[in-house]
Amino acid sequence: MRPRQTSQGSDDDGNLPVFISPNELKYYADDISTHKQVVTIYNPYGYTLKYKVLCTAPRKYHVIESEGLIKSHCRIDVVIRHKEPLDESTIDKFQIQLFDHGSSTIRGHKQVISQVLPGKPKAATPEVPMQQLPPPEHRAAQDPNTEGGQHRMDPLVLLVAAVCGVALLLPTWQVDSSTLPPYLHLTIHQKLVVAYVLGLVTMVILHF
Repeated sequence: MRPRQTSQGSDDDGNLPVFISPNELKYYADDISTHKQVVTIYNPYGYTLKYKVLCTAPRKYHVIESEGLIKSHCRIDVVIRHKEPLDESTIDKFQIQLFDHGSSTIRGHKQVISQVLPGKPKAATPEVPMQQLPPPEHRAAQDPNTEGGQHRMDPLVLLVAAVCGVALLLPTWQVDSSTLPPYLHLTIHQKLVVAYVLGLVTMVILHF
């Protein structure tokens, strides 16, 4: 005997989830094209299921193939046509029941709401047409600080890094002997400051 499967999405805990589309039917009194609706029942499971369609007002509707079989990983479209004149707002309910093939025990069920509405359905709001994005060269022209979606390196940052690198190569005051003029000798504290600034500049460069 096949074990019962449980999952979220069923009407009651412990029932097999029922996958249908749509979950609501709308019949408009003044739009005859809506007087026939289609409910699709899916079987994502690895075995054949039997389905049955029930209704709270069966005299109002004509259901084509109100029961039958759905093979594994297949679907079936059930046509539901409203028979009576649609002259008032009413709400009915359908119930889709699923069974194991050859069994009368309900494995899962799901309700579909059926509404009769006056007038016609509202016209859909027109969608705003899509527009093409400007080419990369146009975007670069609009923002001179960017190129290809990335910020350009500030030349001042590179200049500071170069100056700091040169300063660290200069001789140390009263430590290194050099033929350079005394004003080109830096103290240890000055070099520590230059090294700190170079570290900050390096972080900025790596960020780009």
